[in-house]
Amino acid sequence: MSEASAWSRREALTGLGLLAMAGGSHAGATGATNAGLVNPPRSSAPAVLSAEAFADFMRLRTAPDGRPVLWVYSGVLVVKPEGEVAQPLARIEGLSRSFAVAQPDGSYLWTLDEAGYYCDPLTGEVASSLFNPFIGQHVVPKHYRSPQTLRFSRNGVAPVRELPPGIDFHGEITRLGEVAGTAAMTEDLYVRMGATAATADRPARPVRFANSLATFTTLRRNLQRPANEWVDCQFNYTTLNTFVDWLQLGGRAGVQDMRIVGIKCRLEDREAVPSGLRARIEREHPDLLKADFRTGGAGA
Repeated sequence: MSEASAWSRREALTGLGLLAMAGGSHAGATGATNAGLVNPPRSSAPAVLSAEAFADFMRLRTAPDGRPVLWVYSGVLVVKPEGEVAQPLARIEGLSRSFAVAQPDGSYLWTLDEAGYYCDPLTGEVASSLFNPFIGQHVVPKHYRSPQTLRFSRNGVAPVRELPPGIDFHGEITRLGEVAGTAAMTEDLYVRMGATAATADRPARPVRFANSLATFTTLRRNLQRPANEWVDCQFNYTTLNTFVDWLQLGGRAGVQDMRIVGIKCRLEDREAVPSGLRARIEREHPDLLKADFRTGGAGA
C-alpha cells in the first residue's frame, strides 16, 4: 500500500499506513499496552477505565459470540484552508468489518478492515474526479482499503507494534455521558507526525496532525441485558486532519474533516448495507463480506 493510497480516515491516524496489517492507533498508559512506543504521548496518560465501563465499551464495539461485525457508514468530507470558509467537497460511503480476541492480560486484540469511497456531493455516485474550489480545478480522489490491528484495554487503545520515530500519539476511551436513557462512549485519537526532510524521490513534509473523535451510542437498557446478548450501536466520527495529498493543497495551513455516521450490524445482515455500496464491495472487496474472518480481512 503506497503512502498516497493508504491515507484514509484511519491510516491518517496510524502513520500513513505504517501500522496497517499489524499495527494500531491508540496509545495506552503503561505495561503491555504501551510496549514498543518510540515516542511516548506528550499529553498526560488517560484515566484507567472502570471494569464496568470497559465491558460496556467492548459490548458496543463487538458481537457477544466473537464473530465479526460490520460497520456501515455515510458522511461528508469538509475542507477548510486557513482564512477560508469551510466547504464540503464529497460524500463518503463505506463499510468496515471488525472482530476482537480476548488476551490473557484482559485487553483485546481488535482487527479491522475497511473500504470507503468518495462520492459526488450532488449525485452520490462514486467519483472519478471532484472539483476543489480552493484551487479551481478537479482532483482525483483516492478511494481506500485500510486494514489495521489495535489493542483495546482499560488504559485506552495502543499500537500493537512500535511506531516510527517522529510520531507522538495519544488515545483514550471515555464514558462521555448519558442523556434521556441513551449512553455514549468515546474513542479519541490524537497524533502528531513530525516534519521530514526531502529525499531523492519525495519532497520535504511539514509537521502533520491527525485527530479522530469517535462516539458510540446505545440505549442504556441494552447494556443492562445479559452479557451474551447483542447490543445495537450507532456511531459518529469526526476527524480533524492535515490535508491529504490528492486534494492538491500543498503545504497550505488548514484542516480537513471527515464527518461520518453509521451503525454496527451482524455480518449476515446484508440488507443493512445500501444496495449500491454492497454491489461495489462484492465486486471490488468480496473478502470483507466473508463469513469466516480467518480467511479474509486484515489478515489476508
